[in-house]
Amino acid sequence: MKQAQVLTDKDCKRVMALVSPSPFAERNRCALRLNWLAGMRVGEIAALNVGNVVDANCNVRSEIHLTAAQTKGNKGRTVLLNAQA
Repeated sequence: MKQAQVLTDKDCKRVMALVSPSPFAERNRCALRLNWLAGMRVGEIAALNVGNVVDANCNVRSEIHLTAAQTKGNKGRTVLLNAQA
């Protein structure tokens, strides 16, 4: 079985440029970054709540704690975020 093709930096920039003119560009860019940089699945990104990503002081968390209901395989997990994500 062949492995899926990996996107290059050039490909990533092209995709980001394509979503920029859309009505929900900020949301779409955020979802793409979480997928590429944090390794989150589409279903996990769709299941996120504001409280998962932002703390009470409106600061972005360094870790996202996903419950079993938000992940594949019914096991909770923690996603670490870097500065780019």
